[in-house]
Amino acid sequence: MRGPPARVYPFLLAVIPVLHLAANNRGQWRVADLAVVLAAVLGGCAIVYGVAALGARGRWGGRVPPLAVLAAILWFWGYVHVADVVGRRGSIATHLILLPVGLAVTLGVGWWLLRRPATLDRVAAFLTLVGVLVAGWSVLSIVRAELRSARMLRESTVVRRLAQPITARARAPAGPQRDIYLIVLDEYANASVTGPRYGFDNHEFLDSLRQLGFIVPVVHSNYLHTVLSIPSLLNASLITDLSRDIRGRTVDPTVPNDLVENNRVVPFLKSQGYRFAFFPSYWWLSTRHNRHADLEARVGGDLDPAWMLGGSDLRRNVRLASMLDLMHREDTWHAPDGTHVTRTLAALAKVPAMPGPVFAFAHVLSPHQPFTFDRHCQRHRPGARKRGDRRAAAYIQQIECLDRMVLALVTRILRESDVPPVILLQGDHGASTPAFDTASTAAEIPPESAHERLGAFGAYYLPDHGASAFGDTVTVVNVLGNVLRYYLGADLPREPDDMYLSTYGAPYEFRRVDPAWLARADSSARAEHLEVQAAAR
Repeated sequence: MRGPPARVYPFLLAVIPVLHLAANNRGQWRVADLAVVLAAVLGGCAIVYGVAALGARGRWGGRVPPLAVLAAILWFWGYVHVADVVGRRGSIATHLILLPVGLAVTLGVGWWLLRRPATLDRVAAFLTLVGVLVAGWSVLSIVRAELRSARMLRESTVVRRLAQPITARARAPAGPQRDIYLIVLDEYANASVTGPRYGFDNHEFLDSLRQLGFIVPVVHSNYLHTVLSIPSLLNASLITDLSRDIRGRTVDPTVPNDLVENNRVVPFLKSQGYRFAFFPSYWWLSTRHNRHADLEARVGGDLDPAWMLGGSDLRRNVRLASMLDLMHREDTWHAPDGTHVTRTLAALAKVPAMPGPVFAFAHVLSPHQPFTFDRHCQRHRPGARKRGDRRAAAYIQQIECLDRMVLALVTRILRESDVPPVILLQGDHGASTPAFDTASTAAEIPPESAHERLGAFGAYYLPDHGASAFGDTVTVVNVLGNVLRYYLGADLPREPDDMYLSTYGAPYEFRRVDPAWLARADSSARAEHLEVQAAAR
């Protein structure tokens, strides 16, 4: 085959893996992000095609450039998977064997095909047909999923319910308008989890917060997932009725993501004269941008490849699925995650200088993995962490570093604020556990795992006796509601402190938690922790 089809087929094959990742990770990317990734892949193919065309100088009937692009595609998308089958992609020994063998096979097959133009043309025709069919099917799947998500969003009863504005009581409490900081620390577990499970006593940090005037009540998340916890928090409402809007075992986050950006708390605060300062997360889709923000902090923008390839779930998946993953060691790839955390906290420290009042919201993807800091906030050097290091130890070191940075931040905010602000430090949920990660149904999640996942960290600075609105225990859904009712007179009913289990594969299939069932797990964990401490002494 000669002509345009013979030149196009490798470009079709190049975009199929990207389209496949997009089709199978609905709601984890935006159209603009997908377009950037596709353009980058096609641009790389065009460069290879141009270089091969210059090198071939028209020999072999113009068949060399598309064949060279095909070889580059197979290496780009296939090499790391072959390396994982043969050995490990992180093993130098694997590459010392695979690279020369792979190059020899590539050159040998390419030479064999060039010497048989009729066979190469038939291969090109077949691959063109396959490329058109597979790419077309992937595009169709993406379009169908987009339309289904749009319909689900349009018909959602939860979206309509939470679109109703929050109103203020006729006689709102008098007092100064205070800046409100809501800092979500992703996967930060409370002391009832970190002590029994990890043997980590976080009392120094908690005592330091108490000395500054924070309260540290017993806190639980209402949900096991960030995709549910954050929209529930920002709307001061349980969203368990999503199970009626989103049916089947789907992980599509379109509706809860919309509830984050179009939450009902921000319009209420704006109606009270607040400005909305938004501090985006690095790669979590629903908190990467908010069109309602009066100020959106810019804490990224580096041209470093690791930074650009880590800015969304789609880009991270493309990196892991391709030879791009071999450009850096894993620690180097994850360095931007740590940089984003430090830059976000530094940007939050500037809020007191903004004309107020300000509602500052930040979703900090820490101590959630990847773990980029040791306990002294030093970056992990490439290759410094050995394969035998335990995830639990890395998680605790990340918490210890985050404690240092957060304590410095809130101390500065309190020192530089003209009016004492409200500061809400909030974990969206507790720690991850293997039993939770692998459970296929909510019924399979054991009480110990539920306790550890629902045990979210929370510490709150609430001037002018605001602690009276909280009490000794609180669930995440009521944190903002308590603040809005006490300080701004919001006519907002308090939500039940119900907690729900659901799995990664079916986050909207809820199972309500029996408090007694969870309490037994908590008591068991505490008793085991005391036994371990006694044995250590």
